[in-house]
Amino acid sequence: MFTMSSVRTARRVSDWLRATILTAAAATLVLAVLAIPAGARGNMQISGIGVFNDACVPPAGSPPADLGDYPPIDLSNGSLDGCWYTYVSASKLNPSGTYIEQGTEVFVGCLNGTKCGTFETTYTFTAKFVDETFAEEIHGRCHHPIVGGTGDFAGAKGVLQFKDDVVNLKYDWRGHISLE
Repeated sequence: MFTMSSVRTARRVSDWLRATILTAAAATLVLAVLAIPAGARGNMQISGIGVFNDACVPPAGSPPADLGDYPPIDLSNGSLDGCWYTYVSASKLNPSGTYIEQGTEVFVGCLNGTKCGTFETTYTFTAKFVDETFAEEIHGRCHHPIVGGTGDFAGAKGVLQFKDDVVNLKYDWRGHISLE
């Protein structure tokens, strides 16, 4: 038979077990967070606007000797401040106006004004034009995985997505970057 004393003792033991389990769970969570590599903890959301600019000058570093197949894209309005250089390796325009392009790119500049260097991407650009003359783009977008870097971007990982604003002639971009 249960007495009030035995019920109180059981409750105290239950409360002690609950507190012990919660403390152990919290300690495990703290250790798990500390075990995550610094690069994984440094994942940052980034975004901004880019525009073609023949006079683009990176705030840090030097432009590459080969400025690429297009005018540099000036990324001075957002998380990145610098110049984006594009090198086309393959492209195909279909009679319907659909277009796909692939290649590599180099960004020279800074992240949030504090981390500077270069990073490289591969890219795939897809677009729709009115016809095969390239006279008028209807829409376009690019996917840019980061594949390498120098300076503060050495070991960088991440991806950027560009979306063409064909009315205002700019590129809205967003993505994430992780620095080691």
